[in-house]
Amino acid sequence: MDLGFDVVVTITGIVLVFLILILLMAIITLEGKIFDSMGTKKKAAKEAAKAPAAKPAAPVQQAAAAPAPQVEEGIPGDVVAAIMAAIHAMGNGKYTLKAVRRSKNGWGNAGVNDTTAPF
Repeated sequence: MDLGFDVVVTITGIVLVFLILILLMAIITLEGKIFDSMGTKKKAAKEAAKAPAAKPAAPVQQAAAAPAPQVEEGIPGDVVAAIMAAIHAMGNGKYTLKAVRRSKNGWGNAGVNDTTAPF
């Protein structure tokens, strides 16, 4: 066997692999930029359509319009405020808190259901 031929084949293979990796990296980067620009265009179109139609109400007016939730005895006010803020943030203001009460520990029920579940 010729050692020179083996070296040429090895170097050609390594160069070819790295060139294809660079090409794949360029393609993936280009796709990312295309999808980012499409996303910003859609977001701008949504904001443009949404802006004249809806006026955000003042938080004081929303809080005054919503009835006070029924809170179980012993639950601190800061916990209720945190729960209300989380519900408001996750629901974009569509949901209101009606009641706050303590519940049983769900981990115990999960353990019972896990060990007694039929096969």
